[in-house]
Amino acid sequence: MHLKAAGLTALLILIWSPLAAAGPVVDAATKAEALAADGKTVEALDALDQAVDTIWTAGPLAFRKVVVVDSTSEGGIYEARSDSTFKPDDKLSVYVEPVGYGYGDGSIGFTADLALKNATGQTLSETADVFSLSAPLAAGRRELSLTISFKVPFLRPGDYTAIITMHDQNSDKSGRFEVPFSVVLPTAE
Repeated sequence: MHLKAAGLTALLILIWSPLAAAGPVVDAATKAEALAADGKTVEALDALDQAVDTIWTAGPLAFRKVVVVDSTSEGGIYEARSDSTFKPDDKLSVYVEPVGYGYGDGSIGFTADLALKNATGQTLSETADVFSLSAPLAAGRRELSLTISFKVPFLRPGDYTAIITMHDQNSDKSGRFEVPFSVVLPTAE
Protein backbone atom coordinates (compact mmCIF):
# COMPACT_ATOMS: atom_id res chain seq x y z
CA MET A 1 0.00 0.00 0.00
CA HIS A 2 2.83 2.40 0.88
CA LEU A 3 4.53 1.66 -2.48
CA LYS A 4 1.30 2.37 -4.39
CA ALA A 5 0.90 5.74 -2.62
CA ALA A 6 4.53 6.62 -3.34
CA GLY A 7 4.07 5.63 -6.99
CA LEU A 8 0.90 7.71 -7.26
CA THR A 9 2.64 10.70 -5.67
CA ALA A 10 5.54 10.37 -8.12
CA LEU A 11 3.10 10.15 -11.04
CA LEU A 12 1.23 13.28 -9.88
CA ILE A 13 4.52 15.17 -9.53
CA LEU A 14 5.51 14.15 -13.07
CA ILE A 15 2.15 15.28 -14.44
CA TRP A 16 1.83 18.57 -12.55
CA SER A 17 5.47 19.74 -12.53
CA PRO A 18 5.60 20.71 -16.21
CA LEU A 19 2.25 22.49 -15.88
CA ALA A 20 3.34 24.42 -12.80
CA ALA A 21 6.47 25.66 -14.57
CA ALA A 22 5.02 25.80 -18.07
CA GLY A 23 6.32 29.24 -18.96
CA PRO A 24 5.15 32.30 -20.82
CA VAL A 25 3.83 30.50 -23.91
CA VAL A 26 1.45 28.27 -21.93
CA ASP A 27 0.54 31.21 -19.68
CA ALA A 28 -0.38 33.34 -22.70
CA ALA A 29 -2.37 30.49 -24.28
CA THR A 30 -4.26 29.90 -21.03
CA LYS A 31 -5.03 33.62 -20.79
CA ALA A 32 -6.16 33.65 -24.44
CA GLU A 33 -8.46 30.70 -23.87
CA ALA A 34 -10.10 32.41 -20.88
CA LEU A 35 -10.51 35.66 -22.82
CA ALA A 36 -12.01 33.83 -25.81
CA ALA A 37 -14.46 32.06 -23.50
CA ASP A 38 -15.54 35.50 -22.25
CA GLY A 39 -16.14 36.64 -25.85
CA LYS A 40 -13.10 38.94 -25.87
CA THR A 41 -11.75 37.95 -29.27
CA VAL A 42 -9.31 40.83 -29.79
CA GLU A 43 -7.83 40.49 -26.31
CA ALA A 44 -7.51 36.71 -26.80
CA LEU A 45 -5.64 37.26 -30.08
CA ASP A 46 -3.37 39.82 -28.38
CA ALA A 47 -2.55 37.25 -25.69
CA LEU A 48 -1.66 34.68 -28.37
CA ASP A 49 0.49 37.31 -30.12
CA GLN A 50 2.46 37.60 -26.87
CA ALA A 51 3.12 33.85 -27.00
CA VAL A 52 4.24 34.08 -30.63
CA ASP A 53 6.51 37.03 -29.78
CA THR A 54 8.16 34.94 -27.06
CA ILE A 55 8.89 32.10 -29.50
CA TRP A 56 9.89 34.53 -32.29
CA THR A 57 12.41 36.36 -30.11
CA ALA A 58 13.91 33.30 -28.41
CA GLY A 59 14.10 31.05 -31.48
CA PRO A 60 16.68 30.99 -34.26
CA LEU A 61 16.24 32.46 -37.72
CA ALA A 62 14.22 29.78 -39.50
CA PHE A 63 12.30 29.35 -42.74
CA ARG A 64 8.62 28.47 -42.90
CA LYS A 65 8.75 27.82 -46.65
CA VAL A 66 11.56 27.22 -49.12
CA VAL A 67 10.30 26.53 -52.65
CA VAL A 68 12.04 26.56 -56.04
CA VAL A 69 9.82 28.77 -58.18
CA ASP A 70 9.27 29.93 -61.75
CA SER A 71 7.83 33.27 -60.64
CA THR A 72 6.69 35.28 -57.62
CA SER A 73 4.52 38.33 -57.05
CA GLU A 74 3.40 40.50 -54.15
CA GLY A 75 1.65 39.00 -51.16
CA GLY A 76 3.40 35.66 -51.04
CA ILE A 77 2.01 34.48 -54.37
CA TYR A 78 4.35 32.16 -56.25
CA GLU A 79 4.35 29.57 -59.00
CA ALA A 80 6.30 26.52 -57.86
CA ARG A 81 8.65 25.07 -60.43
CA SER A 82 7.70 21.56 -61.58
CA ASP A 83 11.28 20.31 -61.33
CA SER A 84 14.71 21.40 -60.18
CA THR A 85 16.56 20.77 -63.43
CA PHE A 86 18.46 23.67 -64.98
CA LYS A 87 20.84 24.39 -67.83
CA PRO A 88 23.97 26.43 -67.15
CA ASP A 89 23.19 30.16 -67.03
CA ASP A 90 19.48 29.55 -66.22
CA LYS A 91 18.10 31.57 -63.34
CA LEU A 92 17.35 29.49 -60.23
CA SER A 93 14.84 31.30 -57.98
CA VAL A 94 13.88 30.30 -54.45
CA TYR A 95 10.82 31.64 -52.61
CA VAL A 96 11.56 31.92 -48.87
CA GLU A 97 9.47 32.85 -45.83
CA PRO A 98 11.86 33.66 -42.96
CA VAL A 99 10.68 33.71 -39.33
CA GLY A 100 12.37 34.83 -36.12
CA TYR A 101 14.16 37.82 -37.65
CA GLY A 102 14.82 41.05 -35.75
CA TYR A 103 13.54 44.54 -36.44
CA GLY A 104 15.62 47.67 -36.80
CA ASP A 105 14.24 51.19 -36.80
CA GLY A 106 11.25 50.34 -38.99
CA SER A 107 13.19 47.97 -41.21
CA ILE A 108 14.47 44.44 -41.67
CA GLY A 109 17.73 43.42 -43.26
CA PHE A 110 19.53 40.29 -44.36
CA THR A 111 22.72 39.25 -46.05
CA ALA A 112 23.20 35.79 -47.46
CA ASP A 113 26.10 33.52 -48.30
CA LEU A 114 25.96 30.94 -51.08
CA ALA A 115 27.82 27.64 -51.23
CA LEU A 116 27.57 25.01 -53.95
CA LYS A 117 28.24 21.32 -53.32
CA ASN A 118 28.31 18.37 -55.66
CA ALA A 119 26.58 15.02 -55.11
CA THR A 120 29.50 13.69 -53.04
CA GLY A 121 29.32 16.69 -50.67
CA GLN A 122 32.45 18.40 -51.99
CA THR A 123 32.22 22.20 -51.74
CA LEU A 124 32.76 23.68 -55.21
CA SER A 125 32.22 27.32 -54.38
CA GLU A 126 31.56 29.55 -51.36
CA THR A 127 30.73 33.25 -51.58
CA ALA A 128 29.96 35.47 -48.58
CA ASP A 129 27.44 38.31 -48.74
CA VAL A 130 26.29 37.36 -52.23
CA PHE A 131 22.79 38.68 -51.52
CA SER A 132 21.74 41.68 -49.45
CA LEU A 133 18.33 43.09 -48.58
CA SER A 134 17.17 45.98 -46.48
CA ALA A 135 13.54 47.07 -46.55
CA PRO A 136 11.03 48.98 -44.47
CA LEU A 137 8.86 46.74 -42.32
CA ALA A 138 6.84 47.63 -39.25
CA ALA A 139 8.04 46.02 -36.03
CA GLY A 140 6.01 42.95 -35.20
CA ARG A 141 4.94 42.21 -38.77
CA ARG A 142 5.47 38.53 -39.36
CA GLU A 143 4.41 38.11 -42.98
CA LEU A 144 7.55 38.38 -45.04
CA SER A 145 8.50 36.61 -48.24
CA LEU A 146 11.70 36.92 -50.24
CA THR A 147 12.89 35.59 -53.54
CA ILE A 148 16.56 34.74 -53.88
CA SER A 149 17.82 34.14 -57.40
CA PHE A 150 21.15 33.28 -58.97
CA LYS A 151 22.42 32.11 -62.33
CA VAL A 152 23.26 28.41 -62.43
CA PRO A 153 27.01 28.20 -63.04
CA PHE A 154 28.56 26.25 -65.87
CA LEU A 155 28.89 22.89 -64.13
CA ARG A 156 29.11 19.36 -65.41
CA PRO A 157 25.74 17.63 -65.74
CA GLY A 158 24.74 16.13 -62.40
CA ASP A 159 23.18 16.77 -59.03
CA TYR A 160 24.16 19.70 -56.82
CA THR A 161 23.03 21.50 -53.70
CA ALA A 162 22.93 25.24 -53.13
CA ILE A 163 23.36 26.08 -49.45
CA ILE A 164 22.11 29.53 -48.55
CA THR A 165 23.00 30.93 -45.13
CA MET A 166 21.06 34.06 -44.22
CA HIS A 167 22.28 36.51 -41.58
CA ASP A 168 19.83 38.85 -39.85
CA GLN A 169 21.21 42.40 -39.77
CA ASN A 170 19.08 43.31 -36.72
CA SER A 171 20.12 40.44 -34.45
CA ASP A 172 22.89 37.88 -34.11
CA LYS A 173 20.71 35.19 -35.71
CA SER A 174 21.61 33.18 -38.78
CA GLY A 175 19.84 30.32 -40.50
CA ARG A 176 20.43 28.16 -43.53
CA PHE A 177 18.53 26.10 -46.02
CA GLU A 178 19.52 23.76 -48.83
CA VAL A 179 18.20 23.69 -52.38
CA PRO A 180 18.93 20.52 -54.37
CA PHE A 181 19.08 20.98 -58.14
CA SER A 182 20.34 19.21 -61.25
CA VAL A 183 22.32 20.56 -64.17
CA VAL A 184 21.76 19.26 -67.70
CA LEU A 185 23.50 20.07 -70.97
CA PRO A 186 21.88 22.76 -73.09
CA THR A 187 19.99 21.41 -76.07
CA ALA A 188 20.95 22.47 -79.59
CA GLU A 189 18.37 24.68 -81.19
